[in-house]
Amino acid sequence: MLRVQYGAAMSVGYLFSGAIGHLPMLAVLIAGFVLVGQRRERLGQRSTLMANLGLSALMLSQILSLIWTLTLPQLIRVTDYASTSYGLLTFAVNLVITLLAAIGIGLLLAALVTRTPAGVPTRR
Repeated sequence: MLRVQYGAAMSVGYLFSGAIGHLPMLAVLIAGFVLVGQRRERLGQRSTLMANLGLSALMLSQILSLIWTLTLPQLIRVTDYASTSYGLLTFAVNLVITLLAAIGIGLLLAALVTRTPAGVPTRR
């Protein structure tokens, strides 16, 4: 057993199962950063910036979601399973995570549609 904050015991299995669901998305986002970095000349400066910002927002939402998944059991334990104690906090955290994901997807879509074709000079 692993000891965590507030003295509550958390099994390694729970930590592993909580993290494993986020690993594929994190891997895809890291691959996205690599691909955008390799193709920045072809994408153009504005599209590269939007794509990197979008990927960063999605990465942050995944990390926050992972942290929330791993800390929720301790929150429930600390609040003695009183749903009113953590219900509003759950709503707020999920709202932030969802907004970050929506912003990230929006920025990736904007990067896609604002891409300047190769060889075409950009307007200033």
